[in-house]
Amino acid sequence: MKFIKAKYNGFTHKILIGNKIHNELILFLKKHEFKSKLCIVTDKNVAKYHLLSLLKFLKVSKIKFEVLVLNPGEKTKNWFNLKKVVEWLISNQVERNDFIVSLGGGVIGDLTGFACSITRRGMKIIHMPTTLLSQVDSSIGGKTGINSLQGKNLIGTFYQPSLILSDISFLKTLKKREYLSGYAEAVKKALIKDYNFFKWLENKDYNELREDKNIIDIIYKSCEIKINLVQRDEKEQGERALLNLGHTFGHALETANHYSRNLLHGEAVIIGCCLALKLSRKLNLINSKQCERIINHFKRLNYYTEIKQTNINNFTAQKLLNIMYQDKKVVNKKLNFILLKRIGAGLIQKDVDADIVKKILTNSIKG
Repeated sequence: MKFIKAKYNGFTHKILIGNKIHNELILFLKKHEFKSKLCIVTDKNVAKYHLLSLLKFLKVSKIKFEVLVLNPGEKTKNWFNLKKVVEWLISNQVERNDFIVSLGGGVIGDLTGFACSITRRGMKIIHMPTTLLSQVDSSIGGKTGINSLQGKNLIGTFYQPSLILSDISFLKTLKKREYLSGYAEAVKKALIKDYNFFKWLENKDYNELREDKNIIDIIYKSCEIKINLVQRDEKEQGERALLNLGHTFGHALETANHYSRNLLHGEAVIIGCCLALKLSRKLNLINSKQCERIINHFKRLNYYTEIKQTNINNFTAQKLLNIMYQDKKVVNKKLNFILLKRIGAGLIQKDVDADIVKKILTNSIKG
């Protein structure tokens, strides 16, 4: 097992990464003399595969629990379910010193984290991420939220967890498409901050990327990169924004697609990264050889690299551009993007010409 300690303005927590580490939850609760009910929020898919094994640990340890099971999928991140979680927590008479567990991927983590941040003005949350995407990215850094009709993650808070338990045994049930959706967030971190990490990743095929030792290393390195950025810029006033490489384009694609499963978050991010690379080339920031190297890595793993490959018909360049103006990085109605100078060196590019962006989008849709 590996662990990382995160420190944010005097608040600290650990991220534990390993195989079959459920018992670490019990040890943590005992250390904190937890004697109340443990409220667990999960979804139907996670409950089917992972809930019973966790509950067995709790029963053996004589820890009482309540479970709320929600529908899976990005559409669950809405006002209705936020209210549902908050009212459920209150009805269970949770107190500020109690712990709530989010057992699931990014959707459950974001939604439950948001609910905990506003219930009784702040409840303690433990994340047990069950997808690669949530283990390498969404559970880390304290971002919580739900989606607006106008865009993804536009409503939320910054709220740090008390513990993150990244158990790779959860990942065994992930299908290839789900796993690669999560891997997108890991390779993104390599692109913005660590050339050697990218070099290590690009020399591995899909099967190697799913080996236990490599998975632990991927999660650990991804956590390390993100924590270093968040510790210096917790509220995303500056360099933390680098973690949004591919997301301005990607979130627009997800929003225009109404968060349908025919385009997963990681798939949208990879297309977004490819579009960001084209914009980086257009602005003479990165050379064509490095662009090709990155895109070839994506293609070897069978990612879509162009919008037209998605077979989704409701994308127009203007529609996507309109959605982008709701992006959280927009300042004074000017588009800002995370781009690359080279592999391992991201930058924040401000006030990008919308006509250039629109042309890149048009070519990706029709080219």
